[in-house]
Amino acid sequence: MNRLTKRQIIIIAAITLATVFHFVKPAIYSAIWGKFAPQTQSELSEDFYELNNQPWQRTSIGGYDIEYRLRTKYHVRGRIIWVDWNDGIISTWYHSAGKNGVKLYNSVAAVDVSIAHGATADPDNLKKIKFSHPKRAITYTFLYKDNPIINHDEINNNHIIPATPAIRRAIALLKKGDIAEFEGYLMDWKGTGKLSWFEIETATKRGDIHTKQLYGGIPGAGMCRQFYVTKITYKNHVFE
Repeated sequence: MNRLTKRQIIIIAAITLATVFHFVKPAIYSAIWGKFAPQTQSELSEDFYELNNQPWQRTSIGGYDIEYRLRTKYHVRGRIIWVDWNDGIISTWYHSAGKNGVKLYNSVAAVDVSIAHGATADPDNLKKIKFSHPKRAITYTFLYKDNPIINHDEINNNHIIPATPAIRRAIALLKKGDIAEFEGYLMDWKGTGKLSWFEIETATKRGDIHTKQLYGGIPGAGMCRQFYVTKITYKNHVFE
């Protein structure tokens, strides 16, 4: 019997560690960054609370200075249909060959999470729908002749701005079909200095669209929200 080479042992060990981490990651992340909080069953829905006359403020996110204005306090509990990270080198290059505006957008709104609620989110209904997420937009096609329920007001594509590292860890645990609860604020934001031309106005209610969307030069991008997330509840743990 041939003995394993050093390289083969390293490869096997790396695969084993990666496999073990995949299975224990939820427990590790929940223990370190979450707080145990037993959850009661509630309907899959969303709520909007308009905030009037909020001032523009300045902060730094993802290595960029931005200005932002809170528009709406927002809460959604729904079923995950897509999670797409965008702040990696490959993602940024893929979206627009590393242009500065895209680097800014991908660094600030680091991840997209698409969520369904209401009748659209029924598991048997979702089995009939194939979702895709090209260029940070959620799209879908039907997999069966008996058309499933698609209520556009029950699907949203959230460009997530994580408030804390714990929020990022929570999103890293999410899988398609999971139920999670998000809380935070929908906000407009823009770049500063040489990137002051970059501005985004968020959708703020059901059926709303961006009134100004300079990313990609496409006005009127539907179902999308610039969502500053301050709290996620997932599998009996709260992340803040």
